[in-house]
Amino acid sequence: LDSPFEFKSVFPFQPEREQSASTLSGNHGQFGLHVTLKTIVVYFPLLYKGLMKIIPSNVINVPEIYPILEFTADPDYLMERPSKNKIASQEESAAETSSSQVGDTTSRRRQALACDTVFANMAPKKKTVRKNKGDINEMTIIVEDSPLNKLNALNGLLEGGNGLSCISSELTDASYGPNLLEGLSKMRQESFLCDLVIGTKTKSFDVHKSVMASCSEYFYNILKKDPSTQRVDLNDISPLGLATVIAYAYTGKLTLSLYTIGSIISAAVYLQIHTLVKMCSDFLVREMSVENCMYVANIAETYSLKNAKAAAQKFIRDNFLEFAESDQFMKLTFEQINELLIDDDLQLPSEIVAFQIAMKWLEFDQKRVKYAADLLSNIRFGTISAQDLVNYVQSVPRMMQDADCHKLLVDAMNYHLLPYHQNTLQSRRTRIRGGCRVLVTVGGRPGLTEKSLSRDILYRDPENGWCKLTEMPAKSFNQCVAVMDGFLYVAGGEDQNDARNQAKHAVSNFCRYDPRFNTWIHLASMNQKRTHFSLSVFNGLLYAVGGRNTEGSLASLECYVPSTNQWQPKTPLEVARCCHASAVTDGRVLVTGGYIGAAYSRSVCAYDPASDAWQELPGLSTPRGWHCAVALGDRVYVMGGSQLGPRGERVDVLTVESYSAASGQWSYAAPLPVGVSTAGASALHGRAYLVGGWNEGEKKYKKCIQCFSPELNEWTEDDELPEATVGVSCCTLSMPNSVTRESRASSVSSVPVSI
Repeated sequence: LDSPFEFKSVFPFQPEREQSASTLSGNHGQFGLHVTLKTIVVYFPLLYKGLMKIIPSNVINVPEIYPILEFTADPDYLMERPSKNKIASQEESAAETSSSQVGDTTSRRRQALACDTVFANMAPKKKTVRKNKGDINEMTIIVEDSPLNKLNALNGLLEGGNGLSCISSELTDASYGPNLLEGLSKMRQESFLCDLVIGTKTKSFDVHKSVMASCSEYFYNILKKDPSTQRVDLNDISPLGLATVIAYAYTGKLTLSLYTIGSIISAAVYLQIHTLVKMCSDFLVREMSVENCMYVANIAETYSLKNAKAAAQKFIRDNFLEFAESDQFMKLTFEQINELLIDDDLQLPSEIVAFQIAMKWLEFDQKRVKYAADLLSNIRFGTISAQDLVNYVQSVPRMMQDADCHKLLVDAMNYHLLPYHQNTLQSRRTRIRGGCRVLVTVGGRPGLTEKSLSRDILYRDPENGWCKLTEMPAKSFNQCVAVMDGFLYVAGGEDQNDARNQAKHAVSNFCRYDPRFNTWIHLASMNQKRTHFSLSVFNGLLYAVGGRNTEGSLASLECYVPSTNQWQPKTPLEVARCCHASAVTDGRVLVTGGYIGAAYSRSVCAYDPASDAWQELPGLSTPRGWHCAVALGDRVYVMGGSQLGPRGERVDVLTVESYSAASGQWSYAAPLPVGVSTAGASALHGRAYLVGGWNEGEKKYKKCIQCFSPELNEWTEDDELPEATVGVSCCTLSMPNSVTRESRASSVSSVPVSI
């Protein structure tokens, strides 16, 4: 039964509905239960026999295979069902109608009695009612366990009582899909019902249109445009590739090897079978090795396999030394090796090794000499020590005979001979490759040795935790640090531990650390000794603001110019201050809070280097000193520090405030979990880190590292320092891959390379 039927009150008959019931398609007779007949489920022989007695045969064409029966009650009709007394009354009223109506009624009653008997025989034995509240989209029909004299009694069962709950369920045959594919594959092998021929230059294949169109966008578009297409010729595809693609379409399986994947992936890409392309791409990544990585990279490049290409590039970068010893390396084109040597993430123990590998490729074929200058321009000669330049680069004849190559050597030597100009001489050839940004701490006063100061510079290795990087030329704490052009600058601070008179021991020392060579150089001292000041970087210059020394709090501002190795005085602050914090935002140096006169301050001002002028800005909500400021994105976050409590005692400031240069306003951020003063702070990977410091509440040095996420606006505990420390400085520095002194020593071959 293909269309729905509505069966309305079979007993008694309702004259007002007879006409509509007899004229509307699908409403033949009126039954006691208003249902929609969609399919036939159980008892269908009896039901079919009963329906055939009362439904005109010329209305319904019964299929040979009966569908399933599913009853869905009509709530509107059930709400209007007549009571038994009303039914009896309607019977008597119907009996008193005209003789013609009586005749019709008698005929319909006979039909009803026949159907009534059928449904009575269909009724199951007594069952317990099962209710499933989860099936909210299914209407449960309850069939009474006693003989049904009238179909109308079905309605009463909906009000409760013993009965059977009939619930439909959706079942899945897990073997249906594989069996279907197996059947289709067998049909293709027997050329049974095949309706499309796919041909190559040497071979043709019989297939089914529906199968190929379902998995290939290429065939889908062709057949959608012209469904009558009988043959498609693919002369650009190999028979092996096409046969494999067709087998995959019918089975979902394929056999791959590095010998056949070229033709297979070519066919899959051409026919736009995306799932097959992905399988091939994943196979290439999985089978990658030093011997075939360049082959994989070439296939990925040819067929625009982004994931496979990225994986091949990463594999070659990470295994470049081993790859350079393979036969594939010597077969690289100039464009390929040039792209590798340009890569900043190339993993090498030292740049001298990159130079030797480049010379090895050039020496393999004399025709490659013409590429020497262009290829060697990718070598970071500025990161090779002067001694190694003399011993292992200058000794290569090509570097002295070729004018362009010789210029590369001269530029590198000048870079080393002019250390104070290195900032202005920075270029791609002076930057380390393959480095990573790490959190670095400088100096401070450790809690276990309160009377001694630290010279240690530590860095946090992503895998091994905190490690010692180097030592400062002298001990200090409360110094300021800054990173500019890849160099670490350390300025001022105190060289002795004297809590009663810290300003007395302020120094003007200024030095620079080069992580590429693990070396220090002393630079021109600041014009004034400073401690508890701030140091900021902007546009290749360093700005030292305020602080204090034996003369008291300072209002002076001085600027360091690397090219001249000199400090230049600039417009001073309007009011002297110390113990403040500064950060750069929107092209200005933002100075926040601090100690002014004899009180903690809310004051905020900004220095504009372009105009050499100061401007007052909206102040902080909470006065504070010995705090930190970190720039993240377009905002500056002020965190930590201390202020005076209600009884004049120092208390921790937990509130964190954020300044927006765009709006010029301050707002609150998530408060600190642990209050600290004289801590270090820096930004790394879009987050702010607050390191160590002094906690006023506990009167203790702290080793905690607190991490702030601006996206989540929350603080988390992130590792710990090896030792609780105050007066520590913090920054973020780009380090070579290997940061120990031994690994940074030159790694060179014993035999010079010549060309």
